[in-house]
Amino acid sequence: MIREYLVPHKGVWEVFGNNGHEAYFVGGCVRDALIGRKAKDIDIATDAKPEAVKKMFPGNFDTGLKYGSITVEYDGHYYDVTTYRSESGYSDMRRPDRLEFSREIEPDLHRRDFTVNAMAYNFDKGHIDLFGGVTDLNKKIIRAVGKPSVRFREDALRMMRAVRFACELDFTIEPKTLGAIRRNRNGIKYISKERIYAELKRAVVSKAPERLEYLRTTSLGHAIHPGFRHLAYTGMPASADLILRLAHMLRRRETALEVLGFLKAEKSTLANVLAVIRGMNESRTDSKYEVRKLISTAGEANAKRVIMLKGTGLDLYNEILRDEDCTSLKDLAINGSVLITRGIATEGLEVRQILNVLLDEVMKDPSKNNFDKLIALSYDARKRI
Repeated sequence: MIREYLVPHKGVWEVFGNNGHEAYFVGGCVRDALIGRKAKDIDIATDAKPEAVKKMFPGNFDTGLKYGSITVEYDGHYYDVTTYRSESGYSDMRRPDRLEFSREIEPDLHRRDFTVNAMAYNFDKGHIDLFGGVTDLNKKIIRAVGKPSVRFREDALRMMRAVRFACELDFTIEPKTLGAIRRNRNGIKYISKERIYAELKRAVVSKAPERLEYLRTTSLGHAIHPGFRHLAYTGMPASADLILRLAHMLRRRETALEVLGFLKAEKSTLANVLAVIRGMNESRTDSKYEVRKLISTAGEANAKRVIMLKGTGLDLYNEILRDEDCTSLKDLAINGSVLITRGIATEGLEVRQILNVLLDEVMKDPSKNNFDKLIALSYDARKRI
């Protein structure tokens, strides 16, 4: 099965052999091939030093040259290529203090995080599985290579990666590895917020996001930020939508601001999550008027997310979009210039206030979105503001 999935990439592997070097496909692409899943990234380990790799592949990028890693382009695909290496000394719990290149694949596999990621494949020499990765794949478990606490003290991000892999693969974390996460959880403070957030996002949109519950049972989430204690990991929406699932998890505005702010989430993500949470807490979805107001304040995409979380109003939402009902000022049959020209309003704030009143009237009754009707309504609206 591995060969079948990796045959499309055999050409890049042959380049190494044609230049007198050994190379193996390693990590996630081997794991994914074994479970019949198309790999997103193809990683290659080789005995060739970075300088030699650069000569073999003119299209290359230094993505981690200090650690022997280079991204190369071949036949329209990009491959992450790393020279065989062993590592030691992790004073910052993230990167090795010492690195030695090797001529053999075995030391390179020993330094990897989990058994299911520590396998290699070579078209001539076949499959290498030193740590029982195939067995763990069959058992559907995430297990650290060697002593779990050693692996997590080498790189504390691996604890978050264990949770992410459990979510993506719908696997359980085996007891010793889970216990090591619990004991070493405070090491996560050495990891950048951006890296933690990147792992969290992948877990949130995965096939089994409920396994984020491991963040609670190991207290790893609390070690990241105390706000994680408020997160809801069960009952996740079926749709693998980041904003939708984050809003479900965070639930409260204060929690969203604390947690996403701490993790340095994208401003747009935070804004959308807050809009959905506000809609969940403040909006109704039991009438067309209420759904139109929700669309007006939250936008179409976020309004649908609110409706999905509430579980009511989807038919009304679809009818509103189908009928192209007015839900924003730009959809009104008149604009501010008309109000000023007719002497109904004289300055910006007054114009805006009148238009908002008119929009609310139209959202209650779409038939009022008519130029003459809105002119008549605008005089009354001016009296009401």
